[in-house]
Amino acid sequence: MAILLAAAPRALAESSWLTVDAAAYHLLRPALPAMRLHAPAAAPAASSAPVVLVEVPAQDVGRMARLLHGKLGHCGGFMFHADQASAQRSLAQGVAAPLPGLVQPAYAIGNQARVAPLLARMEAKQIARSIAGLAAFPDRFYDSAHGARASEWLRQDWAAISARHGKVLVETFAHAGYPQASVIATIAGSDLADEVVVIGAHLDSINTHALEEQGAPQAPGADDDASGVAGLSEVLRALSESKYRPRRTIKLIAYAAEEVGLRGSQDLARAFRQAGIQVVGVLQLDMINYKGSDNDMYLLRDYTNAEQNEFLKKLIATYLPGVRVGSDACGYACSDHASWHAEGYPASMPFESSLAQANPHIHSKNDTFANSGGQAVHALKFARLAAAFAIELGSSIP
Repeated sequence: MAILLAAAPRALAESSWLTVDAAAYHLLRPALPAMRLHAPAAAPAASSAPVVLVEVPAQDVGRMARLLHGKLGHCGGFMFHADQASAQRSLAQGVAAPLPGLVQPAYAIGNQARVAPLLARMEAKQIARSIAGLAAFPDRFYDSAHGARASEWLRQDWAAISARHGKVLVETFAHAGYPQASVIATIAGSDLADEVVVIGAHLDSINTHALEEQGAPQAPGADDDASGVAGLSEVLRALSESKYRPRRTIKLIAYAAEEVGLRGSQDLARAFRQAGIQVVGVLQLDMINYKGSDNDMYLLRDYTNAEQNEFLKKLIATYLPGVRVGSDACGYACSDHASWHAEGYPASMPFESSLAQANPHIHSKNDTFANSGGQAVHALKFARLAAAFAIELGSSIP
């Protein structure tokens, strides 16, 4: 099954249309006097934060992103919309109706003989290698030359990792308006190839102090989100070396431009929806290597699918005994899972800590591998969960 390799071209507008939580709007208003409020909305399910629609000059989007990240610690923090009409539809509908005939997975555990030995072969040192490679770029901002080069580096790395499988397609998805591409690795399914399992992380990084720092600002983004992309790389390595052939198609996606309104994942989720692709489950890995809380993983309640979240708990209990699980809520569209959720696809996001105890170094030059402990043991738990998710959902019957 093929999908378009480029987002549909569109004219670059003078204004950008964004949805953002009300607290962020009131914080940003003094700093961005040209920003205009258009409409409030009710709070999303499982959240207490109302969302508002704002219009900002296109040239202010990068500054808005840095202000949000710097003042509120938001990751993602707002959703970028192609135009006013689509933004208003997003406010009015909240979540698109599921695609007609969208498959409801069984959410069963039935592949222990395949999953358990594969998880045992996964290694923290391999994740550490991938984090180091991505964090070596001075930054991976969506509109920078370094960000574009990071996409090509990852494409080549994934092609090399998957070579032993022989049937993995690694490609890039070009986005309109900025040079960073998303990177996609596809393992085609057998008898259920038209049904898709998506596991993603975001490739870009941001330094919220870029406007104040002297010289070229550094944004290594080792935890946010080189750790998540590195987790995908280890899943790809494990599946490739075992030559795993799923029944459903599996796509591992490193998204561009998450830090500036989830733009990369929105393009992809929208393209899948418009093509009528049956995505049976989406998992997001965004920050997985800093253990700031007593529990090991926190499943986000908002912008996610409750039934799929329960499936994750079953996977953890079966394959990651001893891993302690909590729950939390962002209160806003804090990562790329929200893009898929908005298009009516079931999405989940396990996080490395409670949100109140998240990595304090993100969005700065100090988001380094050393400041996550200099090892990837915590990230390995999430990579193993993602591999179990891929195989159990990729192999299960409807």
